[in-house]
Formats: sequence, structure tokens, C-alpha cells
Amino acid sequence: MPRPLINLPGLVTAVRLKTDLLRHLSRRSAEEWPEHINRFIDAIAASELEDAVALGVLLADLTAEIRVLLGQDAVAQPLDREQPTGSLDALSRRDVLAEFRVEVGELLAGLVRAQELASPLVARMLSFIEERYAEPLTLDVLAAALGRSKRYLATLFRDQTGQTVHGFLTQVRVYHAASLIRAGEKIEAISLLVGYRSKKNFYRHFKEQLGVTPTAYRSAAVGVMLPPRATLRPPPA
Repeated sequence: MPRPLINLPGLVTAVRLKTDLLRHLSRRSAEEWPEHINRFIDAIAASELEDAVALGVLLADLTAEIRVLLGQDAVAQPLDREQPTGSLDALSRRDVLAEFRVEVGELLAGLVRAQELASPLVARMLSFIEERYAEPLTLDVLAAALGRSKRYLATLFRDQTGQTVHGFLTQVRVYHAASLIRAGEKIEAISLLVGYRSKKNFYRHFKEQLGVTPTAYRSAAVGVMLPPRATLRPPPA
């Protein structure tokens, strides 16, 4: 029996709710996220999107986006981890939302554990990079700002986060570039807006992080997007 058609107004509403949630999360500390995520789940539950498969795809994409915000691997995991991905057909919308709530809760719990392990100096490094990623930021600049040697900072950062300072800076820049692409900004201007003086380097780093060029990413950024393929390692839990 063919599957019923997706309720288009319900899907449009769900995509808008997802976009609004990501905007709120990007502007607030992770401690405030659970409240916004719970509001999102309640709004989705009250929406007209009844198709569990479409909802599962949307939530998998949202989970991948949340992983990017947390600095973790953006590859989405199936919402039902004990059954094949295709078994979404057998799940209800309520089941899919429950699985999403559990998975995001685990992500946030992992963030708390990572923050407990991280040193205050690493936290300052992360904040410095997040605030000044659009500038010509180098390890020399970071060392001068924090009053420590480049070697010490590089080693401490790698030990605490599992990645290099340059790798994290690249991740931050590419995430913001992807956000600007989805917002409709011209690709020609984005490389400068996120700190790249070379368009060639911008394209190379973007493709290394997400698996596609900025142009291809823009073409895919319509409706429910497929999860980006990041290659970064998550910080140790």
C-alpha cells in the first residue's frame, strides 16, 4: 500500500520551528537549551505533521545541527538505535519525538561532562575563538592574548578537546559560513565574513568539513536538508 501524502502545511510549520529553534540555540548558552528544546517538541507534537518518516528525517537533521553547535561530529544517528533505519515506518510520531528527546538529552549530558573536564584556560581559548573567528586569528595571536606559549596552548587544547586549535577554528568558521549560506548571503562575500582572505582556502576547508562545496551546499539547503558530513572528532566525555 502506498504511503499517504505528507501534509505540506504541517511540514512547512515543522521546518520553521526547527529553524527558529536553531536560531535560539545559537544565541544562548547550552544551559538554556533544554527549555527551548522542550518547547520545540511540544510545538511539533501539536503541529499538523503526522508523517513519522518525514518527522524522523527532520529531527535527524536537527540533531546533526545541534551536534555542530556543540562542536561534535555532525553525522546523524538513526533515531531508533535498536532497529534498522527503515523501521521508521513502523514508529509513531510520538515514538520519534521520544527518541529525539532522549538522544538530545544524552548530547547535553555529554557536554556537561566535557565542560567538567575542561580547564578554565581551554574555556577561555574556546570563547576567544568563537568571538574572533572572523579576524586573522592565529596561534600567535591566541598566545599573545592569553599570555602563554604557543606550544603549551596547542598541547593543552588538543589534550582537552581531541582536536587542534586550527581544526576548531576551521569548524567554527565553516559552521558560520553554512549558516550564512542558508540565510541567503552571497557566497562571494562569505569567505571574508568568516575570516578567510583566500577564496580557495575557504572552498577547500568547507568541502573538507561538510563533504560538499559551498555552491553544492546552497543547492541542497532547501526544505529538509540532509545532515552535513563533518569529520571533526568530539571532545572526550
